[in-house]
Amino acid sequence: MPDEQDELAVDWCGRAATLRKVEEALLTGELVTEARFGADMARYATASLGEVQRALNEAIRNCQIARGETPARARYAIRGRMRPY
Repeated sequence: MPDEQDELAVDWCGRAATLRKVEEALLTGELVTEARFGADMARYATASLGEVQRALNEAIRNCQIARGETPARARYAIRGRMRPY
């Protein structure tokens, strides 16, 4: 189980910059995740774009906290029903 000291040792801003590069490479197609050469196949990365974006958002949030900034809150719509009297 990770300790609080392990959390402090992580460079969240550096991780966010690295994850941003990975996200851009996935979006532009530069990062090949799977390649087929006839019957042979090579897989280079198993992370999906959604997983990379979730990790990136977490790293950005933790980077803001480490800098002493207040991170932006995630907004979720609450569905409600209006009933007449």
